[in-house]
Amino acid sequence: MKRYIKSFVLTMLLLAFVFAVFSVSSAQEEKPNVAVLLPGSVEFFSVQRRGIDQAAEDYGLDIIYADAEWDAGKQLSQVENFIVRGVDAVMLCTADNMGLIPAVQLCNEANIPLITFPNALGTDPEGKFPGVVSFIGRSEIGAGIIQAEMAAQLLGDKEANIVLIEGQPGTFAQRMREEGFMKVAEEHPNWNIVEKRPIEGWTKEGSLAFMEAFLQSGRPVDLVSCQWWSGAIAAAMALENAGVTDVYVTGLEYAKELVPYIENGKVTASTYFSVVEEGYKAVEVTANHLKGEEVPQFVEIKHIIVTQDNVDEFEPEM
Repeated sequence: MKRYIKSFVLTMLLLAFVFAVFSVSSAQEEKPNVAVLLPGSVEFFSVQRRGIDQAAEDYGLDIIYADAEWDAGKQLSQVENFIVRGVDAVMLCTADNMGLIPAVQLCNEANIPLITFPNALGTDPEGKFPGVVSFIGRSEIGAGIIQAEMAAQLLGDKEANIVLIEGQPGTFAQRMREEGFMKVAEEHPNWNIVEKRPIEGWTKEGSLAFMEAFLQSGRPVDLVSCQWWSGAIAAAMALENAGVTDVYVTGLEYAKELVPYIENGKVTASTYFSVVEEGYKAVEVTANHLKGEEVPQFVEIKHIIVTQDNVDEFEPEM
């Protein structure tokens, strides 16, 4: 009898163990798979991945990354591949806001929700697009407007020559930031936009090479307005190397490397927002949508202007 009881207890324990293992395995298998498509490899996205990965852990999602290397055709193929793999959602940061529009129909036909961040689809100032669940990011036209507002604070309505150093040509951010800047510039007829120069890959090296060549051309400039922080550093470096001290430089976004340039006035102003928060929010919205919750079409991450006066108040994430 004792042997029978002991055998019975052992059998029940074994069954309980098997059931527990099966339950854990099943739970793991039930984790939604989310494809995260990034446009290219820059520090911004390395930092943003921290927020994405943390939110994925908090909300129980499996993240699968893909890098398009700034190639819109490659990124569209990646969308198609993830649809074939049967992912539960696609989070798309576009390499080209117009070139990736076919991704909407592809995802919609496959009944896979599409969320965009922080490079949207189309031309809506808030990143809204039919068939896209939600856009998480900044108003890119708003970012361009902030660029122009910084210019207005420095130049007022006086005659001034302005150079715009812009990001990867064709991206949502590059196009919309320029549009926002020009919208304000139209209100200042004495401003002369000497040149708009998009830089492949948003690189500091490309910005530096352009600015050095521009200065060698001898054309006048009073302000260099850059669409991102390392572009502003490059402009400041080129001006310093050329011995030019009377030209304003402004940027967008924030980083450790930028801080001393703002502190010593070589970069007059830039903006702060949390890159990590933006990535986290994108996953949070995706997770909530997958749970059947209603999510907003636009989740805005706002810029704050940073100058010598308040630079100590902000902790860089990059």
